[in-house]
Amino acid sequence: MNRRSRTSSLSLALAAVLALPALAVPPPPTPAPPPSADSSGRAVSGDAAGYHRVELPGGNGKPFPYSIEIPVDWQVRQVKSLPGLWLGPVGAEPPGDPRLIYVRISPASLTDPAATVQAIRRSDEADATWSAPLLEVKEVGGVKGVLVRMDSGEGDKARSTLTLKLPLAKTSVDFMASASRAQFEQLRTSYERILLSVQPVK
Repeated sequence: MNRRSRTSSLSLALAAVLALPALAVPPPPTPAPPPSADSSGRAVSGDAAGYHRVELPGGNGKPFPYSIEIPVDWQVRQVKSLPGLWLGPVGAEPPGDPRLIYVRISPASLTDPAATVQAIRRSDEADATWSAPLLEVKEVGGVKGVLVRMDSGEGDKARSTLTLKLPLAKTSVDFMASASRAQFEQLRTSYERILLSVQPVK
């Protein structure tokens, strides 16, 4: 199974559990030029250890309802041929680079995070092809969401995805990091540092 197939399989498992459409992972697009200032996210505050907080592009000229801390040398970019936003260092090309954090809007609401956790746990118990070794209701900035790590595959086909799912007015947003198991373990601390920095925009 190639990298694209492993990513699709894991995304399908997450989609089935959360009743979301699967994360489609097309072949990597032709490298795009660096984003302009308007598409790279606006820094709104500084932070220690080389991180800063950025606002994400929203619809109709409005800021996205959540901000996030990323390394100062990262960019926020959109790729015309791919949905969502990609956060990562210059030179990290969506969708395959494991350093990237993917942000997508889900049509599924998150009115009851605890019920979502229970649904994922039941699905985990019923399907031996993947597991959720980390699964909990997670509060960030006073907002309750779901934090889940999903593992699938074995040996050199093993893959992990860490997702923080937070509510929107009628839908929800997923902040996702995915990599091969070996890469994931190397990047896990960084993934958690970034995902758990998400805060609602006041």
